[in-house]
This record gives sequence, C-alpha cells and structure tokens, in this order.
Amino acid sequence: MSHTLPLFPLHVVLFPGRPLPLHVFEPRYRELLDDCMAADRRFGVVAIRYGRAERGRADVYSVGTVAEIVRVERLDDGRSNIVTRGAERFKITQLLQDGPYLQAQVELLEEEPADARLAPFVSLLRTHLEAYLQDIGAGEPLVGRLPANPSALAWLAACAAELQLSEQQLLLEIDSLAERLRTTIRFLRREHSLLRRLGHVTVLRPQGPAGATLN
Repeated sequence: MSHTLPLFPLHVVLFPGRPLPLHVFEPRYRELLDDCMAADRRFGVVAIRYGRAERGRADVYSVGTVAEIVRVERLDDGRSNIVTRGAERFKITQLLQDGPYLQAQVELLEEEPADARLAPFVSLLRTHLEAYLQDIGAGEPLVGRLPANPSALAWLAACAAELQLSEQQLLLEIDSLAERLRTTIRFLRREHSLLRRLGHVTVLRPQGPAGATLN
C-alpha cells in the first residue's frame, strides 16, 4: 500500500529502532514538524546521496526509514529540539516536489521474520559485537542489554561500527535478514580488525546516529 510521507533529507542513515535527535530551525522544516504533530507524528528520513538539502539540490537514496516523534522541546525563538525513533523502512516510489518541503509516495517494506536457521549468524554477530564493545570501552553498559531480536541486533551493530554512510545505506536496503546479518558481521570484523591494528579507541554512539541539524 502506498503512503504519502513528508521527508527530511539528511547526511545520516536512520535505522529501525534507533533514536535520532534533531534540531529544527529552518522555516520549511518547522512547518513540516507542525504538520506531523497535527497528524500522526511520523515523517521519513532519507540519506542524501549528494548535494545539499538547504539549496534544494539534494539527490536522495530511494530507501529510508520512518521516524516517529518521541519528544519535542519548543524553544522561544521558534526552533525545536526533537527526539525521534526509527520505525519501518520504506521505498520511495515518487517524489512530490510541491509545497514548502519534500514529500514522497512510499511503500513500507516488511521486515523478514526471524528464523531458526539464522541462529549461527546471530550468535556470531553477538560474539563480534560484544568483543568490539569491550575494546572501545563500552562493553559493561551495553553487552548485558544486547537485543535478542536478530534484526534489532543487526541495527545496533551497524550503529556501533564506524561505517561510511554508503555502507550504512547498503545495510538499510538489504531485505534478506540473513544477508543483512552476514554483511553486518563482515563490516564489524573489518572495523574491529582496523581498531586493533591502530590501537585506537573510539567513542561509541550506542544511541544511534549522531544528532543532526536541519537548517
């Protein structure tokens, strides 16, 4: 079924289940926020392939994630700080350029159900993720709270690893849960190996993508 969804083009990939804080101050995005709050509190986050959204020349990827507005802090000057959480993935079928902000006709992408055959991949990913978190100094608070759901575990690992935006987008676009788990394991192994070779410890962003500013 097709839906019309307001879009925030960002230099960020939002994964399902992961939080994303945003600072909203440009007039068109203030209007988008007002419209969302008056409706279902949902909009779409799409990563920018190239270009700049503020100049109206951004080329966006065709697969994004629905963001549900969890909290809004209105500031005296009209700006807002909001916290959102990723929900379903979607695929853009048609961009709608009319109006003050970008909208699109989208189809929501169903998540493949977990299967017992995924157990070896889930176990391997959990092992690699626990080791990675321990090495970057974030093990204690997170290891005991790793999600049991295979898809949620994969999204968390994708956030934890320092991946390029294009690699994060690749993971977002994979429909097969088994393939997504395999690819996440491959990326995490690479990042962990690089981390150990460099003897470098980074700061984990366990909450998801870094906060973005919508200007």
